[in-house]
Amino acid sequence: MRHWSMLAQAAGIVALHLLCTHAPVSGPSTEEGNPQITAVVVDSLRKPVPGVWVITHRIAQLADTLQIPSGATKIDSGLTDVSGQCSFDSLSPGTYSIEAKDLSSNRRAIRTRITIDDSAADPGLTDTLVLGRPAAFRGVVSRGGMQSNQNLQNAAIMVIVHEIALSFITPSDGSYSFAEMPAGTYTVIYYATDGFISARRTVIINPGDTVTVDTVFLKPSKLLPPKGFSGTYDTLAGLVHLSWQKVDYDSLRWYEVLRFDLTGPYDDTLCTVDTFVVDSVSSIPAGTALTYVIRSVDRALNPSDNAGPVEIEVAK
Repeated sequence: MRHWSMLAQAAGIVALHLLCTHAPVSGPSTEEGNPQITAVVVDSLRKPVPGVWVITHRIAQLADTLQIPSGATKIDSGLTDVSGQCSFDSLSPGTYSIEAKDLSSNRRAIRTRITIDDSAADPGLTDTLVLGRPAAFRGVVSRGGMQSNQNLQNAAIMVIVHEIALSFITPSDGSYSFAEMPAGTYTVIYYATDGFISARRTVIINPGDTVTVDTVFLKPSKLLPPKGFSGTYDTLAGLVHLSWQKVDYDSLRWYEVLRFDLTGPYDDTLCTVDTFVVDSVSSIPAGTALTYVIRSVDRALNPSDNAGPVEIEVAK
């Protein structure tokens, strides 16, 4: 807060006061409450500043490293009135950012991680943000030559600013840039859909600065197949019981057990989140040789290598 206090002492600087309350207001209710955020924009002499755009962004929870990340969502926006105020009603519980843009002077400010819950308590919150010159950051993100499609190079990597509704899709050289941003601290997420673990970086930009972020190298994901894949064949019931050990992996979606009939039409894929599956082979002709393998699949639908096999011959 010392840094902000020093800036606030400069003449002619505009400050943004955020007053967050949880008291019910008129209008349609939200989940167990109707919270409200009121932004008050004033100058250094505490005089109201009308005509400043104020934008609310709802911040999503950070996804794990293989899940497609969700950026912030713009919820509402409005101009401050003659008293320097701009209110947002009927916001559901969650985490928000408030961004202020003074277009006449091209000054900006942001307040992140404002938490609104459905508590009946109303402790009140007052914070001051100082509008300053816009800032920027840029950088490069790379697959490190590990992609299967060499024509892709470093294109189509998502770069997402977690706190506000900003994102970028890289060209083939992996470059990205964000300009005209409020000074502050941001979480930047890098994500490629073709089998890579997402990366995060914390980027701090000061008023008027353009920051170059160190090159980010994405690591390919290595999802392992289950261990201990085995099976028993109940010939009387015509059922194959297959089991395996659990894969300890945060982004696991399910397991796929693949049945292969190398000489006929009885291939099949069995999907389950359990560590066992039962396959009925009673309708398959006797003497048919079947081979089973198993693999893990992550939330982005990337499969692991196969484990196995388990082989049976359908009984008469």
